[in-house]
Amino acid sequence: MTLADNLLGLHPADWAVLAGYFVVILLIGLWSLRKVKDMSDFFMGGRRFGKVFMMFFAFGSGTSSEQAVSVAAGSFRFGLAGIWYQFLWLWATPFYWIVAPVFRRMRALTTSDFFEARYSTSTATLYSLIGIVMAIVFIAGGLYGAGEMIEGLAGGVDPATGKPYFPSSYAIAGMTVLFVAYGMAGGLNAAIVTDFLQGVLTIVFSFLLLPFALNVAATVAGTDNGFAALAQGLPTRSGDEILSMTLTEDFLKRTGAEPITLFYVVMLSIGGLIGIVVQPHIMGVCGAGKTEFEGRFGFTFGNFIKRFCTIAWTFTGLACIIIYLSPGTSYLSPERLAELQSNPDLMKSFANQVFGLAAHDILPTIANGLVGLLMASLLAAVMSTCDAQMVVGSGLFTENVYKRFISPGKSPEHYLMVGRLASLGIVGLALVMLTQFDNVIQVLTTYIQAIPTFMGLAFWLGITWRGYTPAGVWASTLGTAAAWYLTQTHTPFELIASLGDSDFLQRNIDYLPGLFRGWLYGISPDIMVAKLDDAGTLISAKTSVPWQILIYLTTGAASGILVSLLSRRTDTSKLDHFFKLIRTPVRPGEVVTAPCTLPEDHLPTEEGKLLPIADLEIPSPSKIGIIGFVLAWCMVGVIIWLTTFLAGLR
Repeated sequence: MTLADNLLGLHPADWAVLAGYFVVILLIGLWSLRKVKDMSDFFMGGRRFGKVFMMFFAFGSGTSSEQAVSVAAGSFRFGLAGIWYQFLWLWATPFYWIVAPVFRRMRALTTSDFFEARYSTSTATLYSLIGIVMAIVFIAGGLYGAGEMIEGLAGGVDPATGKPYFPSSYAIAGMTVLFVAYGMAGGLNAAIVTDFLQGVLTIVFSFLLLPFALNVAATVAGTDNGFAALAQGLPTRSGDEILSMTLTEDFLKRTGAEPITLFYVVMLSIGGLIGIVVQPHIMGVCGAGKTEFEGRFGFTFGNFIKRFCTIAWTFTGLACIIIYLSPGTSYLSPERLAELQSNPDLMKSFANQVFGLAAHDILPTIANGLVGLLMASLLAAVMSTCDAQMVVGSGLFTENVYKRFISPGKSPEHYLMVGRLASLGIVGLALVMLTQFDNVIQVLTTYIQAIPTFMGLAFWLGITWRGYTPAGVWASTLGTAAAWYLTQTHTPFELIASLGDSDFLQRNIDYLPGLFRGWLYGISPDIMVAKLDDAGTLISAKTSVPWQILIYLTTGAASGILVSLLSRRTDTSKLDHFFKLIRTPVRPGEVVTAPCTLPEDHLPTEEGKLLPIADLEIPSPSKIGIIGFVLAWCMVGVIIWLTTFLAGLR
């Protein structure tokens, strides 16, 4: 059967696999509907889940197709160094073991409840609005990445018509209908149960293609195995360049890319750790378990599964370099290959779909239906993220905006209905936003990595320093956001002579970032990644990624601390309640009457601080905290060793 004979580029066996998957997911959604009786069931799953479910929920809700697509695309374009598009969170993962109990002990429904209990209603509202934006961005990014991959899975573009065999809009519409249906029915309960199935499928999708892609790469290169093909490289890209976890000098000169240095890795890791704690789904990831240990185990080791999957995505992208860019390859015509190599924008677009294209070209040669299995796994990955983000986004609106300001005092059934309707609004805005994306790496580095840091500083300082005030939260949030905007790289860089520029009003959106980046370049060219012409004249420049992170985090921290020192401190009784709350372990089966309150029969509060300083609230580590933290760092070492070991195979 030829591609033209297939329906939307897929074999009937692939459609059969997809149909089976759709039926199972919808049945789980209907089953979960019976479990939802109140707000806690819908937004926190009834806090009834054990370690395995919590592990797969953490893995599934935080793992989406745009991550696989972005890592494969980054590896295809930049070599092994592309792994840092996801490994930026690797160094932060051991700290998940430390911070997870804070979320569970809050006994909260949303992260906004945390800001209400620690600071004030105004900061809780601020977080609710930013958290809703984050949920919208994450859903949009997941759907965008999935649409790009599905277009590739179905064969990309039909040469005869110039149109995709399976338009991404069809894929996005189908995914949206499905996850909205079961997510609105069963809330977080449905999300967690489906994430168990979808987590298994995501692991399948991560590793299914890799051995076949390496085998094809070996055949194309004429080597004994795929790793030897990577080491052999191409005439235009050496094996050392492909398998380097940094970017070689030759590659930097040829492409104008930014070097991946120790400073680069450290700053991305710090930014990732600061931002991860306020991503809206993390309260559910840590708080839906029976006790804090379930959240601790699930949050940490669910993300370690994701790190191993990242290795598979990366080496699949590397294999695609050999498969598609080798001279004389049968997978691209000579004309198409020359076109890609001469057009950087076209290469970026091709990289977005390379994971799906490889699956489309390779898996049918093994067995019909494998593309359908991979697509089902892909759908599982994106929907497990989108359903969780939809639920937590609607929870932020319902619990912290609608219930507080619009219509207080209504019945639980009323708020449950509003939560379900708000889910539709969240998804609708996400569908609008995804039209603004240009490529999957932009989604990851511009939005998902940066936006959570706006309030991440307030979380970390709030649990460690009594002196951080609501005014400080506003200052650090606005300061971080403003510095991020001014160092953004989406607008052209121009050295503008004066504020009297005649086009100021017409292009005021581009003006301030351009002027600010020009000032930075004048301070130190090292802060900017500059592009020069053959004569050495500056054409354009963008802010160096690690310098951008350092600038906006430093600005946010300094402004927040300064304003906190100058503003009125939070009431002592409110602070005492908050710190007692996060120092009191969760008793299995305990019942709380309202978010951020202790039950009458709570366990004894833990005593002891690491540093005997009055305003610092850093608790003495527990035995289980130390053991888990050390084991997590050992796991980091294993992942780095495995990556370098695979890169050294021949």
